[in-house]
Amino acid sequence: YILGPEIFPHLDRHELGAGDEIQLTDAMARTIGDVPFHGLRFSGKRFDCGGKLGYLEANVAFALTRDELAGDVRAMLKGYA
Repeated sequence: YILGPEIFPHLDRHELGAGDEIQLTDAMARTIGDVPFHGLRFSGKRFDCGGKLGYLEANVAFALTRDELAGDVRAMLKGYA
């Protein structure tokens, strides 16, 4: 997401949503009609960084695309497999 500053007052309320967590999507929904929203379809892998495992997977996947990191990351991961 690329969000404007209008989102932050809604997040500052610390209202709990699904899973008893502050939900970014709830704050976004509260700005509908006040700020424009745009979407983009893309081809690629989507990562759910809302959880620890998804965040870790996104970082590993990114590192594996980098020439200066990929070999070292693969070697490091072998030590855990």
